[in-house]
Amino acid sequence: MSKTLILEANGIVYMIARQREIKVVVTDTATWRQVIAALAQAAPALVGEVISKDRRSLLGDFMFNVEGDQTITDLDGALRDLPETTRLVLLSDLC
Repeated sequence: MSKTLILEANGIVYMIARQREIKVVVTDTATWRQVIAALAQAAPALVGEVISKDRRSLLGDFMFNVEGDQTITDLDGALRDLPETTRLVLLSDLC
Protein backbone atom coordinates (compact mmCIF):
# COMPACT_ATOMS: atom_id res chain seq x y z
CA MET A 1 0.00 0.00 0.00
CA SER A 2 0.99 3.62 -0.31
CA LYS A 3 0.32 6.98 1.24
CA THR A 4 -0.11 10.29 -0.53
CA LEU A 5 1.42 13.22 1.31
CA ILE A 6 0.62 16.76 0.23
CA LEU A 7 3.00 19.45 1.45
CA GLU A 8 1.27 22.82 1.65
CA ALA A 9 4.04 25.24 0.73
CA ASN A 10 3.78 28.55 2.56
CA GLY A 11 6.16 31.40 3.25
CA ILE A 12 9.80 30.72 2.48
CA VAL A 13 9.05 27.17 1.31
CA TYR A 14 6.67 28.55 -1.35
CA MET A 15 9.12 31.26 -2.35
CA ILE A 16 11.82 28.64 -2.96
CA ALA A 17 9.71 25.85 -4.51
CA ARG A 18 7.30 28.08 -6.45
CA GLN A 19 4.58 25.51 -5.87
CA ARG A 20 1.59 25.83 -3.52
CA GLU A 21 1.32 22.08 -3.06
CA ILE A 22 3.96 19.40 -3.47
CA LYS A 23 2.53 15.90 -3.69
CA VAL A 24 4.54 12.75 -3.04
CA VAL A 25 3.58 9.10 -2.80
CA VAL A 26 5.47 6.81 -0.44
CA THR A 27 5.01 3.29 0.91
CA ASP A 28 3.16 2.61 4.17
CA THR A 29 6.46 1.59 5.75
CA ALA A 30 8.33 4.73 4.67
CA THR A 31 10.13 6.84 7.24
CA TRP A 32 10.12 10.62 7.42
CA ARG A 33 13.64 10.57 5.95
CA GLN A 34 12.18 8.84 2.89
CA VAL A 35 9.49 11.52 2.73
CA ILE A 36 12.24 14.15 2.72
CA ALA A 37 13.99 12.33 -0.15
CA ALA A 38 10.71 12.19 -2.11
CA LEU A 39 10.11 15.90 -1.50
CA ALA A 40 13.64 16.66 -2.69
CA GLN A 41 12.90 14.79 -5.90
CA ALA A 42 9.52 16.53 -6.39
CA ALA A 43 10.88 20.01 -5.57
CA PRO A 44 14.65 20.06 -6.16
CA ALA A 45 14.88 23.78 -5.38
CA LEU A 46 14.35 22.92 -1.70
CA VAL A 47 17.66 21.01 -1.56
CA GLY A 48 20.30 23.11 0.15
CA GLU A 49 17.72 25.64 1.37
CA VAL A 50 15.19 23.58 3.36
CA ILE A 51 16.37 20.02 2.75
CA SER A 52 19.95 18.89 3.40
CA LYS A 53 22.13 18.13 0.37
CA ASP A 54 22.14 14.42 1.29
CA ARG A 55 18.30 14.56 1.17
CA ARG A 56 17.96 12.85 4.56
CA SER A 57 17.04 15.72 6.89
CA LEU A 58 15.59 19.19 7.14
CA LEU A 59 17.88 22.17 7.55
CA GLY A 60 17.88 24.71 10.35
CA ASP A 61 14.73 24.95 12.38
CA PHE A 62 12.39 23.35 9.83
CA MET A 63 10.06 20.59 11.02
CA PHE A 64 7.01 18.77 9.70
CA ASN A 65 3.55 19.53 11.03
CA VAL A 66 0.95 16.88 10.20
CA GLU A 67 -2.67 17.89 9.70
CA GLY A 68 -2.14 20.91 11.95
CA ASP A 69 -1.89 18.95 15.19
CA GLN A 70 1.28 16.84 15.26
CA THR A 71 4.90 17.93 14.96
CA ILE A 72 7.38 15.29 13.80
CA THR A 73 10.62 15.08 15.76
CA ASP A 74 11.68 11.49 14.94
CA LEU A 75 12.68 11.40 11.26
CA ASP A 76 13.34 7.65 11.50
CA GLY A 77 9.76 6.98 12.57
CA ALA A 78 7.39 5.25 10.14
CA LEU A 79 4.20 6.71 8.68
CA ARG A 80 2.01 3.72 9.55
CA ASP A 81 -0.57 5.63 11.63
CA LEU A 82 -1.23 8.31 9.03
CA PRO A 83 -4.35 8.30 6.86
CA GLU A 84 -4.00 7.31 3.22
CA THR A 85 -3.89 11.00 2.22
CA THR A 86 -2.26 13.42 4.64
CA ARG A 87 -1.51 17.14 4.49
CA LEU A 88 1.82 18.49 5.77
CA VAL A 89 3.30 21.90 6.44
CA LEU A 90 6.96 22.72 6.96
CA LEU A 91 7.27 25.00 9.96
CA SER A 92 10.28 26.96 11.14
CA ASP A 93 11.04 28.29 14.61
CA LEU A 94 12.06 31.49 12.86
CA CYS A 95 8.46 32.28 11.89
